[in-house]
Amino acid sequence: VVNMKKLIFYLCFIILLFLISIIPTSAKEFKTCTRTTNNLHVKDSLINKNNLSDIMSTPCVLDSDKVYDYADLLTDDEETNLYNEIQNFIEKTNYDLAVVTTNDNPKGSARAFADDFYDYNGFGKNITRDGLLFLIDMANREVYISTTGYAIKMYDDYRINSIIDFGYNYLKNEQYYNCLSNMITSTTNFFEDGYPKSNQNIEISEIGEPIIIKYMNYPLIGFISGFITLIISIVFYNMSRLKIKVGSTISYIKNKNITTRKDILVNSIVTHHLRNTDTGSGGSSSGGSSYHSSSSGSFHGGGGRGF
Repeated sequence: VVNMKKLIFYLCFIILLFLISIIPTSAKEFKTCTRTTNNLHVKDSLINKNNLSDIMSTPCVLDSDKVYDYADLLTDDEETNLYNEIQNFIEKTNYDLAVVTTNDNPKGSARAFADDFYDYNGFGKNITRDGLLFLIDMANREVYISTTGYAIKMYDDYRINSIIDFGYNYLKNEQYYNCLSNMITSTTNFFEDGYPKSNQNIEISEIGEPIIIKYMNYPLIGFISGFITLIISIVFYNMSRLKIKVGSTISYIKNKNITTRKDILVNSIVTHHLRNTDTGSGGSSSGGSSYHSSSSGSFHGGGGRGF
């Protein structure tokens, strides 16, 4: 009887272990890693002599989890739903997207935390590391969006503010899932609209730097070239006429032996100097994307708002 009880106990224990092993892992249990001076878990291209402390103070995660709810603002089901929405966004846009919440911000500003979390955890699509990061910073009571690569061009300051607007009332009412879900929806809708006109003169270099392109005004150039050609033609024409008149006058004087000072030839040549006017802008167009350099030297756009 005792052996039978032990057998039943062991069987129950084995069944329990089996059930635990097949239960899906909670979305909150995202994978983390530990940074050391010997292994920073950061690409060499993002390491410089001044950002070691910034790297070490940035949480280390796997970029595949996408939802990092350190502040425990979301339920397991809400995290799973957000993860699925993010995957749909990534598939549609080929931009990366991560969501982070935190109660502790050792960097002081939401912008620095968002930029560093994106850079030092390897987020981004393509060589220009295109993508966004949504941060709810409970320490500073601020929501912040960081953009990188072509996402800087896609989401200008107006769009960033509009995306935050879509989730802001939910955020103030502590409906964090609805806030983030609505922001993802708005981000997707703006992508479908294409690049905003405010950023039409911006391109992104291979290192992710926004570069302002001054496009040539070909109709204006054609007009100027034609005008200059016309002026030159008039000048040469008048010069040729001047030679003819001077030669004729000298012959006339020799033949008639006229020396009176009243018989004077006057010929004037008028030239026009074209004033070079440059009406092009030397900076980014009004209402475009604001951008800055993070501790890694990477370029980011975005913006945030307190709540």
